Amino acid sequence: MGDSPSRRPPDPQDAYREFRYPLLVLAVTTGIAGFVDAFAFLRYGAFVANQSGNAVLLGIGLAGRHAAWPESAASLVAFATGTGVVSQVRAARSRWSPALRGLGSAVLTLALWAVLNALLHHGRQGGWQRIALAAAGGLAMGALATLFVRTAGVTTAITYQSGTVDKIGERIGRWLAGPDTGRKRARQGAFLGLLALTCYAAGGGLGTIAQQRPLWVPAWGTLALAALSFLLRSGRSRT
Repeated sequence: MGDSPSRRPPDPQDAYREFRYPLLVLAVTTGIAGFVDAFAFLRYGAFVANQSGNAVLLGIGLAGRHAAWPESAASLVAFATGTGVVSQVRAARSRWSPALRGLGSAVLTLALWAVLNALLHHGRQGGWQRIALAAAGGLAMGALATLFVRTAGVTTAITYQSGTVDKIGERIGRWLAGPDTGRKRARQGAFLGLLALTCYAAGGGLGTIAQQRPLWVPAWGTLALAALSFLLRSGRSRT
């Protein structure tokens, strides 16, 4: 797993292509996603990163068993909006790298959520405030999801961990019983998946503990994400 991006074809959605210490970036971003996801679920009754969970909660709500279903719906729509808009921002012609534009968009939307969370007192009044906050969180996580989709050429996800679990099982199977030529790659992919899943779960635990100071949780996530700007590669090192 050597850090040798020059040997790989240009890929602006690979963490190895755009960041120094890409494994650290994978760990931090998935940790942030788990951190704010746990906070949002416990505070608003909806996820902001785990949209599979929101789809289930929406169905449960429409069946009359989950009162916070509007929050789930708002997060779903906002997440898709964030992903769509930031994908176009990344694809546009610019002197700034796609990773810098993607990271900047994620930091700005997460900061917006942090401000709203403070102004609306972390949704403690319920109603439209929680719906707005769930939407703001979903928008930020949709932006974050575009930051990279591969690590060292292996598919990895920041927010969508259901797919990570699926890939871990598939890669472990290839590692143990697949052809010799593909075992090293499968082992690498299994490790990356386990790293992402572990950090997401650890972030969820920290997000639960952080409920004691709900006003500042999105702000802490913003600061952690902004710190990744120091790990961006320069234009010269990407060539």
